[in-house]
Amino acid sequence: MTYKQYIEDTTDNCRKVLSDCSAGELLDLEHMRKILWEDDRVTGVISGRCAAVNGTPTENIKDVLFDPMFLSDFNERGMNMQEVMAYGAEAIDVVARCLALKHISMLDLIEEEQQRRIKRQREARKNSLRV
Repeated sequence: MTYKQYIEDTTDNCRKVLSDCSAGELLDLEHMRKILWEDDRVTGVISGRCAAVNGTPTENIKDVLFDPMFLSDFNERGMNMQEVMAYGAEAIDVVARCLALKHISMLDLIEEEQQRRIKRQREARKNSLRV
């Protein structure tokens, strides 16, 4: 996957996690950042493997390793590629997903989820009035 694809995939995974959060949790941005950072469906940072991986980590990382934006973000964090690679393809996959979070607007995703819930409630009310 390219880094852009990692960002898109991580965004989709964030949406899935946000849909499982309570309305109260959605109001606390810092709490949501922590949840998304630690959820294995988003980054895999806790287990060392993203639970939402499509394909193998080895297949996924082959394009991101040479992606200029990924390398810029990676180097900006002062990481050492040899040290990370020593942990295998899963480590690069997890790092790419964690770095991708930098490019995702949590506020926009939270707003999107809140609007989705409002729309669903309106539809449910409308359907209950028909019965």
